[in-house]
Amino acid sequence: MRSQKKQLVLALALAGLASHAPFAFAAEANSGQLDRVEVTGSNIKRSIKQEKALPVTILKTEDLAKQGLTTVEQVVNSIAANQSSQGASASVGASSGGGSFASLRGLGNQYTLVLLDGRRMANQAIDGTSADLNAIPLSAIDRVEVLLDGASAIYGTDAIGGVMNFITKKSLKGFSIGGSLANPQHGGGDEKRINASYGIGDLGQDGFNVYGAIDYMKQDMVMAGQRDFAKQITPFTSTSPNAWPGNYLDGRTNTWVTPSAPKCAPPFSQYVGGRCVEYFSLYPSIIPQVEQISGIVKATKRIGDNHELSLQYTRTETITTAQNAPLPTGGDITRVNAVDPTKLDKLYVRTIPLGNRETEANSVTQRLMLNMEGLIAGWDYRAGIGRSENLIKENLTSGYVSKSKMQSAVDSGALDPFDLSGNNLAAWRSVGMTGQTKEAKSTIDMADIKVSREVFQLPAGMMAIALGAEVRRESLSTIYNKAVTRDALSTGQDKTEDSSGSRSAYAFYGEAEIPVLKNLDVQLAARYDHYSDTDSSLNPKVAFKFQPSSQVLFRGSASTGFRAPSLYNIYRPNQLQLTSSSYVDYGACPDGVNPAPGADGTACTKMQRNKRIAGNKKLEPEKSSSLSFGMVIEPVKDFTASADFWWTMIKGQISVLDESAIFADPVKYAKNFVRDSNGNLSYIIDDYDNLGNLSAAGVDIKLNWVLPKTSVGTFTATLDGTYLSKYSYQNEKNGPYYSNLGSYIDGGPTFRWQHNLNLGWSYGAWSTILAQNYKSGYTDANPAKQQHNVRPYSTWNLSGSYAWNKQLTVTAGIKNLFDQEPPYSNQLTRSTQQNYDPRFTDPMGRSFFLKANYKL
Repeated sequence: MRSQKKQLVLALALAGLASHAPFAFAAEANSGQLDRVEVTGSNIKRSIKQEKALPVTILKTEDLAKQGLTTVEQVVNSIAANQSSQGASASVGASSGGGSFASLRGLGNQYTLVLLDGRRMANQAIDGTSADLNAIPLSAIDRVEVLLDGASAIYGTDAIGGVMNFITKKSLKGFSIGGSLANPQHGGGDEKRINASYGIGDLGQDGFNVYGAIDYMKQDMVMAGQRDFAKQITPFTSTSPNAWPGNYLDGRTNTWVTPSAPKCAPPFSQYVGGRCVEYFSLYPSIIPQVEQISGIVKATKRIGDNHELSLQYTRTETITTAQNAPLPTGGDITRVNAVDPTKLDKLYVRTIPLGNRETEANSVTQRLMLNMEGLIAGWDYRAGIGRSENLIKENLTSGYVSKSKMQSAVDSGALDPFDLSGNNLAAWRSVGMTGQTKEAKSTIDMADIKVSREVFQLPAGMMAIALGAEVRRESLSTIYNKAVTRDALSTGQDKTEDSSGSRSAYAFYGEAEIPVLKNLDVQLAARYDHYSDTDSSLNPKVAFKFQPSSQVLFRGSASTGFRAPSLYNIYRPNQLQLTSSSYVDYGACPDGVNPAPGADGTACTKMQRNKRIAGNKKLEPEKSSSLSFGMVIEPVKDFTASADFWWTMIKGQISVLDESAIFADPVKYAKNFVRDSNGNLSYIIDDYDNLGNLSAAGVDIKLNWVLPKTSVGTFTATLDGTYLSKYSYQNEKNGPYYSNLGSYIDGGPTFRWQHNLNLGWSYGAWSTILAQNYKSGYTDANPAKQQHNVRPYSTWNLSGSYAWNKQLTVTAGIKNLFDQEPPYSNQLTRSTQQNYDPRFTDPMGRSFFLKANYKL
């Protein structure tokens, strides 16, 4: 029975379905059989015989923590194949819920499937297309397995770009407590963390284990004024006519008037072009305040020799507090024209007396899973049922204004928005507004079962198969507090309506591992997915591993994929918000200087505009195809190198057209412009749509070298890099292809090369890590038709650890050892922060950290 069980466990592992170690195996000497092993990390010795048909990166969280990486977002950003474009910093000036997402190979977060112990989590309720990385309880994670391959046939239709599987600790015994402190050199951003765990029972001896772990972290915000590069004013720094002292657009003459001219309030407000303009990027936080508490409780019970029942509950609450520049009235407040009472002046005033706008997003993600696994009648099985949900509440906490109250105060004369004396502070405070704006909820109910075994002997070995099925029910809802959203200025939610939707889905899938020859294995897989609100799809996959010698291995795969529109793509609420950047409306100001007849003076002013983003019930599913071919060599003991070439094509990509493309061609995109009877722009339409195709290709490179042990310790070196040779896309069906590979167009660049380099040393209880994260440079956006190249960005982390008696571990280190500032960028950024791109860089600078953990 024991030998049979080993074979059946192998079958499950070969199918990539094992719950804890789906991709790694170890050979039993002279037995001709293999046992599934518990994966212990990416730095352990791994012979070429253990390489499989699919490229997998395994990261041990304990090693990542030694680099000072304390959040899942930081962990994911250290992966060379990841090109995330949204992290916590996106909450500054945007309603993002504080979410952070993964994007393997730069394809987009909607194509990276994030799993917890091999199963799904609820999508983030505001983004709605993928799971929030911040929802994962990092303190309970043992390792991260990253599958860099199209995996729709194995894991699900949305795994086109790859899979990130976060594996929790199987069991814990005893009590452990730890914590860390981080102190940036340049102020702001202090971080404090404390965590504890306790477990009882030994699965092997007692037949059960129950453990719980809890983690608390708080990171302070960093203001733009605390970083020299973020507060610089350059010729490309965006400005706003919403200023302090304020301006107004004369309702009689359609010309700008500044009552205090030429007196402004530098450096934030300066006299430019006959009026005061505000450098709004000098005010906000460039890194928000993040406070998080996460926990996990898991109980596992052995039933007989062949079954194991477990119940797991996880909960993570993240509170993200961000500050943006004081509120711009944006012409929404008017007053009677002094010369012609039949006309109204539009006020463009910055509410400096009320201070920065501050918002708070409270995101809670929970998941409850009941799991049963074991052996029945020769079949290794795993079955589970569970529920996960993400609930986000967003609040205005300070700096916001009630439109009705301010309009009434201006009409009555109680508030003079152009009075700079400071005597009307009470009047300003009387028009202030706070409160919850919305509540968004995403849920998923799921059940699955999978079985596997070796079925019969072939001349080259045993053939193993796996079969499985799963069913899901998904829902998404957004409810607005209209008493706040209809009245609060500058939230972009004054015309937004509640929205909700749900659907069901089920899938059947099968896999086979076929030893064709002694040194050639072939994996076949197919998955059928059915959605209640869109098409069904059958997606096959074939992969092979050919090992002509003990030093060389070839591998490859071919697969198709299918991604149904997410509920958020379909049911995203109609939202009228400000554009990320400032634009001249060339449709109403053709020469950029003189407005068209009937249009007012705002058309020729470079300023943020209104845009509407909404879901689309007419979306079609995306379809994809992927190819990969790789080679692994082990020329000498303890040195392994691999290169995996890949190609991916996605058809009918679901996205929103970048706003800059719409404004750059008002003739081509005339249907996207909504204007009033005088030709003035009310807003642009930028709803989800099937834009066209995306084609990408590249190579993933890995090197792993453990040097021979010496009298002064053991040295290791690893390199994990990804090079993109192609990244082109269409903005519309059958349209021309564009490429942002190494160039900033349509909202951002795709990096040609990224790598993570780790140099390690260990000697007894001592160890050190020197790690580099590198991104290649790119050609920047050129708002003034001036060429500018953004230099490569590289940061180094250094740390040293000491483990005393296997109980106390202390680590001290420096993040961003050389205090590397983000490279300057003149791009029209997609976010509030300017002079650099916060999506791809860390403005924290050099930071010192100390962490300790004690086990009883």
